[in-house]
Amino acid sequence: MLLTYNKTGKATIVVLNDLIKINNDRMGCYQQAIDQMKNLDIDLKDLFEEIISEGLKFKQELIDAIKRKEGNPKDIATISGMIHRAWVDLKVTFTGNTRYAIINFCEYNEQVAQHAYKAALDVIGSKDKETYIMIKKQQEGLTASQAMIKKCHGARSYFNPQLVYFS
Repeated sequence: MLLTYNKTGKATIVVLNDLIKINNDRMGCYQQAIDQMKNLDIDLKDLFEEIISEGLKFKQELIDAIKRKEGNPKDIATISGMIHRAWVDLKVTFTGNTRYAIINFCEYNEQVAQHAYKAALDVIGSKDKETYIMIKKQQEGLTASQAMIKKCHGARSYFNPQLVYFS
């Protein structure tokens, strides 16, 4: 859907509500990973909890921005998000809940959020500087989270020591 900006800021409200949904979906996926993975490594669990906390902060900022624009915040998960999480359940059944599979899923989840934020910035543009700056800061937070998840790929060797036998 192509949005055009108008003086009442309706396009901005639509974009901000979409970002709320993206954050809800994002947090839901990480919470699902925490809840369903019985042997989730502590470093991943801590990172996922941090990302959920970040998402809650972002969501509140978005809600506050919508209210300042006299809009109605839509604080619900999307149908596509629920379908995506169901797909993840099915995928985990077939691929297993290995650290590698979880990290790959998280990287995909972060890429989806990054694309949504880039699209939001494109729509907002320079027409609403305050909102643009808020979204840009949130996107930078997403980028940092994405970088942390990428680092987890290499961390496995630290958390999986090899036994050495001497003769």
